[in-house]
Amino acid sequence: MIRPSTEIVELLKKQWDRSNEADRREWRVLSGRNHRGRYDLFISTHERIWQLKLEQTGDKEAIGFGLEVGKPDDDLRRLFMRGAPVPFGLISPSKDELAIVVAGIQQYSSESTYTLCKNYISDKQAELDERLDSEIERMKSNPLLRYRYREQKERELRAYL
Repeated sequence: MIRPSTEIVELLKKQWDRSNEADRREWRVLSGRNHRGRYDLFISTHERIWQLKLEQTGDKEAIGFGLEVGKPDDDLRRLFMRGAPVPFGLISPSKDELAIVVAGIQQYSSESTYTLCKNYISDKQAELDERLDSEIERMKSNPLLRYRYREQKERELRAYL
């Protein structure tokens, strides 16, 4: 079931809080950007893998949706080990707290995230993109949010020139 990314982050925080030290050592984060410039973020626990699909909508703002992908197996664990280790940080609003802050080291590999999306969970990628597209269109109906979104997209273009 597709949910807002904030709900998934809250669920993951509760799982983290309940887990023991040995289980926490098995948590992994893998991220990469897809051809549309969106971030595919995968979080693996010892029991489950979750995906968040995020798009930057402002300088320090993003919107996203996600879903539970399934259980990790040896092939998926190998994918989570590919890429470059880089710092990871995510701040998410929360109903119970001011915000949930997630930080650590992630593996960054657009190739690995593409493989996960295409070969393991391809049927849900279109649904995630559609949800994100409709939320962005709704957001752009507000003139201030539309302006900030356009500024963000211009910043992203300049970064590659």
